[in-house]
Amino acid sequence: RSSTLRRSSPRRKAATAAATAAAAAIVTPQQSVGFAPSPITSRYFGAKKSPSSSSSRLFSETAAKADVTPAKKPKIERTHSFQPVWHGSLAESSGGSAEDMTPVTPVHTLVLGTHPSIASLSYSEYFGHSQNAFWWMAGDCLGFRRQLGVNAQGKSYKLTQYLRYDESHVLSYEEQLQLFTSKGFALWDIIKSCEREGSLDQDIKKEEPNEIRKFCQAHKSVRRIVIANGGTGCTMFNRHFKDWWLSGELKPGSNAESKKAFDKHAKKTDNFRDATIEVISALPVSPAAAKYSYEEKREFWQNYVYDEGLRDQSK
Repeated sequence: RSSTLRRSSPRRKAATAAATAAAAAIVTPQQSVGFAPSPITSRYFGAKKSPSSSSSRLFSETAAKADVTPAKKPKIERTHSFQPVWHGSLAESSGGSAEDMTPVTPVHTLVLGTHPSIASLSYSEYFGHSQNAFWWMAGDCLGFRRQLGVNAQGKSYKLTQYLRYDESHVLSYEEQLQLFTSKGFALWDIIKSCEREGSLDQDIKKEEPNEIRKFCQAHKSVRRIVIANGGTGCTMFNRHFKDWWLSGELKPGSNAESKKAFDKHAKKTDNFRDATIEVISALPVSPAAAKYSYEEKREFWQNYVYDEGLRDQSK
């Protein structure tokens, strides 16, 4: 009997081996690298994360973050305005001189855009966007038509129904400039160079102004400056030509928009008593200023710009 107790029977050895294997089947998989416990195993025995598995995931996440580099914004190129255009400058640009044009019409009205739009820069034309009202209104007030006014699909622009002149009065851009400046009008921009995404005035950054005061000193016949797009253009004109305002040479135009934009200079200039040049904040010519109809814009420009300018020319 004692010898029987000291020696395990083959049946007991088999039972012990089976129990050991069963225990190993439960423990070993949880300790294996990469083990993904089943819902049942997790429920009863807990899913313990192996140190190796956690380290691998941490390494992967760190590497992934290192690979994600923020995309750099494309550099915005500085753009530059055109040279001023007046009657004498057209002869100079064609290789002659102002003296070659007899007679040269003195400048009475300087119209200022803010800065050339993408369309203007691509065409190398002032107010080059086909829906910009400037040249359409100039034509209605001075006796020509800008263009046919038909889009790529052959449909006429809405504003063409209000034009005063038909297709027989269409002039080329160069002919429009010649007629415009021969009446004593000139063109330039407030901003010489800047950075800007798109064509909106409010997006202009790091700007540098043109020497508009020097232009007027060289053309002492100038009687008015017209800010073609009102609003932001007036803000920039005030910012860059504050000293000019304080000199007393400038005064606001008689319209409400001009008084709102420039009356703040009245106290320091004795209410503009000695001013010789009026500055007009005009209804915007930009197609972005859609709250004004073409007819409203034309009426304003007719009354405050073209009629007044042509009266000065006739004196």
